[in-house]
Amino acid sequence: MRTSEVFVLGAIMGAAVIWLWGKEMEEYVQERTRGVRTKAAAGVRAVEETAGKVLDRGGDALRRADEFLQDTKQHVSEALRVGEEAIRPAAASREA
Repeated sequence: MRTSEVFVLGAIMGAAVIWLWGKEMEEYVQERTRGVRTKAAAGVRAVEETAGKVLDRGGDALRRADEFLQDTKQHVSEALRVGEEAIRPAAASREA
């Protein structure tokens, strides 16, 4: 037989096996992998919890940084206004 004929025959046989015994194979795999899937689900849950904690801490740090920046902005603005007033020449009085 040529390679292409063997390939087609193999595909047909594979489809027949899945059609005849597919459900039994699926149940067997599900039963055998139950423990692994349970552990994987627990691992995903642990990652979710840890990621939540890390992101919460990052959010707290960002809020503190934002507060610091707002305070700094206010202090700089006040200092610049005071400096502006100090260097601005007084308005000349007009006497006619």
